[in-house]
Amino acid sequence: MKNKLIIFTLLAAVACEPQIDPDNGGKNNNNPTDTRGAFEVEVGKPLPHWQEGVLDIHAINTGSGECTFFILPDGTTMLVDAGDLYMNKKSNRVPVRPTSESIPYKTYGSYIKYFIPSGHPKIDYFVLTHFHIDHMAYLGTGRINNTAGSYCYAGPMGLYQDIQFAKSIDRLYPDYATNSEDDDANASPDSRSMFANFLDYQARTSGLTAERFKIGTDQQLAMKYDAAKYPSCKVFGYAVNGKVWDGAKEYDTHARYENGLSCAFLLSYGKFDYFTSGDLNEKSTCTAIAKSIGKNIEAMKAHHHMSNEATYDVEAEAYKPKVVVTQSFYALTTQPQQSIIQKYSGTQDLYFTNIDQSIITARSDIYGACKGLNGHVVIRVAENGDKFWVYMLDDTDKKYKVKSINGPYTCE
Repeated sequence: MKNKLIIFTLLAAVACEPQIDPDNGGKNNNNPTDTRGAFEVEVGKPLPHWQEGVLDIHAINTGSGECTFFILPDGTTMLVDAGDLYMNKKSNRVPVRPTSESIPYKTYGSYIKYFIPSGHPKIDYFVLTHFHIDHMAYLGTGRINNTAGSYCYAGPMGLYQDIQFAKSIDRLYPDYATNSEDDDANASPDSRSMFANFLDYQARTSGLTAERFKIGTDQQLAMKYDAAKYPSCKVFGYAVNGKVWDGAKEYDTHARYENGLSCAFLLSYGKFDYFTSGDLNEKSTCTAIAKSIGKNIEAMKAHHHMSNEATYDVEAEAYKPKVVVTQSFYALTTQPQQSIIQKYSGTQDLYFTNIDQSIITARSDIYGACKGLNGHVVIRVAENGDKFWVYMLDDTDKKYKVKSINGPYTCE
């Protein structure tokens, strides 16, 4: 009898873990047998699913680009970027997650399909902050083409075949002929025209809609299901194409380069505020946004993988964030910049999706003070936005087990 009980217990434990093929592109939905509350979190066990009233911010790690998945309190979902460096041979990269063979957009698909609220077959909004390959996709040799649509399966265009999004928003739609001054393989006219082909084809065949990112409003990325129940949750556009909302009108900072043209927004829920700005690393633009926001915030994504020290100083002084999440994927001491980490790790809780182990070993004095290294980073905000937690998840498989728990952080 005792042996039978042990076997039953082991089988039950296995059944409660996500049964997901590591390379299936997200064909399995979230686990219906997991009935834990959103904050019943334990190290070594899969992260419980989102529940209504909770705000989730997931920095999904593939070692191959930036991608952040949001679940708003009413179940509205938003994906920001889907960087995909698959087949890009640039050196100094960290290992690809979860395996060396994994294709980034399929990893995003698996993650999103697991965590997306039950009954939501599509992502509501996809926001592309700018057209660099670590936010969109490498489109070179080795990608599979959709010949009917004249685009290739890569980044958001590949992800769309695994899980669709209802609306696409970027900095240029519908004029993809507009240049930035650093047009190159990272943000070429070809990448913009291919994205335009994708939008046009899917508009005709699947009903995808598209818009240009708007500033000075919280209506473009509004909640879709029960906004009246959570009136304090807003997504407000602050910058795009070098233009900043100053509180009354657009102000042109004359940014010229692709990074500096990134979309930027502030997500607020009660007392909780989260700022994200792609790779927006132009000091004049960041200064103007900080002046317009005009308050301290709880959390932010580090712009440009925490590589620009002067601009980071501007934001650190203005926002004084409790938590900073950096999505990085090069084995470099300049991205993220080690001097920034050394300067701010005592006053900010720093989380990194990727830091190469050789760099951690060489500078344990710096990285030992950081709160989370190497994995998916999840910010989970309690109903009404009074407090939040940060969880690091294992990125070496697709079971989404919790590596560490930090919090609660009190929102002010």
